[in-house]
Amino acid sequence: MGSGMSTPVGPDVWRDLFERLVAQKQRLLETGGTEADTCPNPGAAEAQLATAERRLGRPLAARYRELLSIADGWDYFYLSFSLLGSADIGVGPRWESGLQIAQLWFDDEEWGEEIGANVTAADFQPLVTSDNGYSNTAFLFIGDSDVLRPGSVVELPIDEPYPDLYSYLVTQIDEITMYG
Repeated sequence: MGSGMSTPVGPDVWRDLFERLVAQKQRLLETGGTEADTCPNPGAAEAQLATAERRLGRPLAARYRELLSIADGWDYFYLSFSLLGSADIGVGPRWESGLQIAQLWFDDEEWGEEIGANVTAADFQPLVTSDNGYSNTAFLFIGDSDVLRPGSVVELPIDEPYPDLYSYLVTQIDEITMYG
């Protein structure tokens, strides 16, 4: 983790990452784990991405947009965690839940001290929701800070931020690989 340099990515790298996630998910299903049998959604079309951006009132972060063009979200990619897709962005119960959780966590003055940044809930976009309350909910940092770079990912409960979306998802693969 840490706030080091971002990993270069592109469509082929995202495809490979999702293939690895699917393989680990399949492994867990075969070993009789508690996984739901789900797959990533097909990539979003340009019109879907543009609609999500209109709802947000701003462009999506470049890497998130690129990821969504490969896999437009994934319900229960691991246990109770779901990667939001373009249909969730800016609307619906998952988005609203993410905003409420962000409000609770990121408006708490102590969180800023933990992570070393002066930011508010508005600086974070819901990325991963959980059916298990705030645990493992993740947010994409879209604000401006001397400590956090735009595109960093913060997962709750707060530890050290991930430098980018790719690093966050690779860590998820590592955790899934160790499980079961």
